[in-house]
Amino acid sequence: MLRGVVMTKTMRAWRKANSYVRSGQHAKAVYWLSRTLETLDGGQLRRSRLKDSDAGYLLSALIFLVLLWVTNR
Repeated sequence: MLRGVVMTKTMRAWRKANSYVRSGQHAKAVYWLSRTLETLDGGQLRRSRLKDSDAGYLLSALIFLVLLWVTNR
């Protein structure tokens, strides 16, 4: 992973943790602080939900939704 991407993810997680601390949602803050530390340590982050999806399935779902949209206009 490139250094800039790591720092972007780290800063995003850090900002979320800080906002949850300020709002009093400490359980969520702990989660985002742990994400910050995982990113800094180079640990494995959670995989994206779309990584395991089949591209053909997504394409067919998109076509289906467009057809529904066109027929309802």
